[in-house]
Amino acid sequence: MQDKASLFQRKLYLVFLMNLVVVFLISFKYIHFLENIEGFGLKIYLGLTTMSHFFLIGSLPLLVSLLLFKITKSEKITQVFHIILSTLLLVIIKLDAVIFEQFRYHLSPIVLKLVFGKRASDIFQFSTLNLLLVILFVLLLVGLQVLFYLLAQKIILKNISLRIKSTLLIWFLALLTSHFVYAWSDANYFRPVTQIKNAFPVFYPLTADSLLMKLGLVDLEKAKRNEQMAQQQASQNVQYPLQPIISDSVQPKKNILYLVIDTWRNGMMNEQITPNIYAFSKRCQVFENHFSGSNMTTGGIFSLFYGIPATYFDTFTGQEIQPVMMSELQKQKYQLDILSSSNVENPPFNRNVLSHIPNLRLASKAERPADRDREINDLWLQHFTQFTQKKEPFFGFLFYDSAHGFDYPKDYPIVFKPSLTEVNYLELDDDYNPTQLINRYKNSLHYIDSLIGQVLQQLEQSGQLNNTIVVITSDHGQEFNDNHKGYWQHGGNFTDYQIRTPMMIFDASKAPQKQTAQTLHYDLAPTIMQHYLGVKNPISAYSFGCDMYQPKVRKSFICGYNQRFAVIQPNQITNIYPSGLFDVTDKKLQPLTDEQIDYELVTQEMKNLNRFFKKK
Repeated sequence: MQDKASLFQRKLYLVFLMNLVVVFLISFKYIHFLENIEGFGLKIYLGLTTMSHFFLIGSLPLLVSLLLFKITKSEKITQVFHIILSTLLLVIIKLDAVIFEQFRYHLSPIVLKLVFGKRASDIFQFSTLNLLLVILFVLLLVGLQVLFYLLAQKIILKNISLRIKSTLLIWFLALLTSHFVYAWSDANYFRPVTQIKNAFPVFYPLTADSLLMKLGLVDLEKAKRNEQMAQQQASQNVQYPLQPIISDSVQPKKNILYLVIDTWRNGMMNEQITPNIYAFSKRCQVFENHFSGSNMTTGGIFSLFYGIPATYFDTFTGQEIQPVMMSELQKQKYQLDILSSSNVENPPFNRNVLSHIPNLRLASKAERPADRDREINDLWLQHFTQFTQKKEPFFGFLFYDSAHGFDYPKDYPIVFKPSLTEVNYLELDDDYNPTQLINRYKNSLHYIDSLIGQVLQQLEQSGQLNNTIVVITSDHGQEFNDNHKGYWQHGGNFTDYQIRTPMMIFDASKAPQKQTAQTLHYDLAPTIMQHYLGVKNPISAYSFGCDMYQPKVRKSFICGYNQRFAVIQPNQITNIYPSGLFDVTDKKLQPLTDEQIDYELVTQEMKNLNRFFKKK
């Protein structure tokens, strides 16, 4: 006859097994995004890895609860604690799976800061229905835990053998097999296996490159090529710019105005969606083949102001290094007006792009994106009158957020129908029909266009337009599962849908034209500095870009940010992950073989990436 404590521990174990079934069901979301898992051997490996990894994750509430029971000897306290921990774990795994499904990254301090940090509502907008569904989901999980305990109690009474030792032995053998196979795959760069590291949350597999080399189990030629790529990682000591900036102020000085729309994808600038901008574009230099430096706001804005990749973002933020363009504007006594609809502390643009700006406006007062956009527009219209009364030129930056939040005022005329009344992000999956969501997105862009129309009209009527350089663009694009790979919005991949944006520059002294050559966000800062701030330094001394008015032919460019970036070529994308792993796809995200990687080109890009890091 087993004692009471032993029976309770068996009950905890049974509830753990039942929760494990739920964990496995959620884990199928991750498996859906693995590529080239074909063949019996790979499927066996995937099954072993999935079982052993999520078994380990799912056991955390059990292990902690057993420790608590050993200390307190209280079944009630331990049971309540175990229910709370099990529910919390399932919520975290589900949340991570949802985030990964839409954006292809896992929960991390950075993601948590974006979701729960200061003014996080500027970035993520959740409807009342979303919140109610989350609450309902949590209550359902709690109820499920109670049900599991009732079922466990009935099973215990039947005195069924649980075969705990056999189960643990099978799990341990599966875990060892999984990690040993991964170690070999990592050393030999076998992508069908190593891709799992990026797909599964908190998956830290075994690696043993040196040992496997000694045993002759490594493709030495391939290993050497990849080692050369890894060696391009450089010192974190910054030398930016490479030489002091020398300028001869252009006379007369031009005003400069940046009108930036968050999440404005290529193809969404036309007479129907953005009539005011479209009409204005007829007077501009329009760059029809333009790409952002990233697929997220973090890197999009960074690359726009610095003209360098956002792989420098963390380093520049830590040292609060200002863009040379902004320091030159201040040096030349420009009046600065920074008006961002979303806050500039999350991401921390106040510590990099917009650092060292006196009395920087950190956030808007309004809550909804549409109201915040109206707020910054009204402020600009007020400030503009003050600027024109002074002899110094102005630099304005207006950053609109309504399209990012699929938002527009409740009384705004709906142009594109049918349109969603509100967005439920939890519904976005492979089977979701995006028509109404896209229409809502178009309506939000139409609203922003109405605001920008007011800004352009004021410039025209005041007589200042001909003395103002106007830049209209976006930080990144937006995807609506265009590739049918389950990607929604942005931040998930580096296809054209997520990184290609509209771009136009108005300069009254230049005849309107359409430019079809490829241009990048990296090109804007050096173009402004050379043509309108009189900077004499070679562009390479402070930027990865070139003169937009004389674009150069590029074989490739770096796109992304610290956590993940890619080498973009005309027909393929080489993704490079923080783990050091990489993979290659075509522009539709179809996997390509390692043999199709241009190692020489990728290695050169990696080497060039460290241009502004001092060599040790």
